[in-house]
Amino acid sequence: MKVMIVSEIDKRTKKLRRGSYLRYKHPPPGVIYSIFNGLTGIINNISHYEFNTKNFFKVIRTLVLKGFSQPRPKDEKLIHSFFWNFYLYSRPWVHENDESPSQFLKQYYGSSNFTYKAAKEFLVYYLNSSPCKAIITWSNWAKKGFVEDGVDQSKVKVIPPPIDVKKERIEHNGINILFIGRDFYRKGGDIILKVFSKLAKDFNEIRLIYIGVLPPSIRKTVIGNKRIVYYSNPLDSELYGKIFPTSDILLLPTRYDAYALTIIEAMSYGIPVVASSINSIGEVISHGTNGFITKYDYDKYLGLLLENRRLWKTFSENSLAYIKKCHDPNIIGREIFKLYEQVLSGT
Repeated sequence: MKVMIVSEIDKRTKKLRRGSYLRYKHPPPGVIYSIFNGLTGIINNISHYEFNTKNFFKVIRTLVLKGFSQPRPKDEKLIHSFFWNFYLYSRPWVHENDESPSQFLKQYYGSSNFTYKAAKEFLVYYLNSSPCKAIITWSNWAKKGFVEDGVDQSKVKVIPPPIDVKKERIEHNGINILFIGRDFYRKGGDIILKVFSKLAKDFNEIRLIYIGVLPPSIRKTVIGNKRIVYYSNPLDSELYGKIFPTSDILLLPTRYDAYALTIIEAMSYGIPVVASSINSIGEVISHGTNGFITKYDYDKYLGLLLENRRLWKTFSENSLAYIKKCHDPNIIGREIFKLYEQVLSGT
């Protein structure tokens, strides 16, 4: 079975965005994926991370330009699109997204203005159209959002991303706390720096590995701190071959995340996570079992893991067990293949 993937390109890696890349990396048995490469340079330069009220017309222009760059499948029987890539597809179409239209639009446009209402109505109409045969999402929180938005409930399936358990831990001195966030404020970059500054006074062995963009006003201060290792844009080979394997705890005090793939990537290395108790994160992190979720007490829960090595080890083992149970590429692959077959047979 040949399936065409339609997805945004990650500007950092120049590859498929991580969620769609994980599907592409782990095809179901009997499935051959191709990638639609018809996106223009202008479209490649726009990411959904950058959508806001100021660039609304730029986004609209991008959607119009997409109309002149339609996927034209050859022998692919099915199209599998990701995130906010919408075209007039000429094949049966499966769409995948980690959040519903309203969940996405609220964070960028609010929930009461004309832009929000018009965009939501269009997206729901499009997803309910007959060519769209199924919608894959990664959490029950997102599924609920699709249904509440008015999307046909029978179309919405929860199938999380596939990911392998990693065994490439690297021995190192001290305790490394990892933070990854492109958007400084939305991901809680200000919070992580405050929490680390507080805990560093009591724990001499901790270091912060900070990955992301820093505001110019604090960039020099962070880079000048000998206990902070800063990366603005590490290569994948460094991120997955060095940084994750030498990290001990992931701290993600995010103000908004639909799913936070960074969390399951950390857990796949046996890294316990302390994160915000928002949206779908509580479906992945079981508080007090494989990590901690909280709204405010990041320093408290991070401190518990720093003080108690036995607790850290338990959370690490439970994180690996969760990934094996819920994200096994073989099990996920069978679910995806079954869905593809149902779409093509019309059942």
